[in-house]
Amino acid sequence: MQVPWPGLRVEPCITLTCETDVFPVSSHQGMVFLYILQGEIVFRHGAIPYRLTPGDSLFFDAATQHGADELAKLPVRCLSIVAHRQA
Repeated sequence: MQVPWPGLRVEPCITLTCETDVFPVSSHQGMVFLYILQGEIVFRHGAIPYRLTPGDSLFFDAATQHGADELAKLPVRCLSIVAHRQA
């Protein structure tokens, strides 16, 4: 998605509807804001798992490996905003 601010990537809504949907473990530059809209997910940042339900959010350094450990209650819908500086 093109936005008027360099370095900002927005994934307006991620929806996971079945256990085989993938929210891959990754690491990259920048910061991430993740907000849970629906469902329940166990999301790992580094060695720490967080059980997230609607209304919960995380703001974290994306350089640390992060991703879903468990889709506890489907469907899971979340808002993901990634911001990083342009080189």
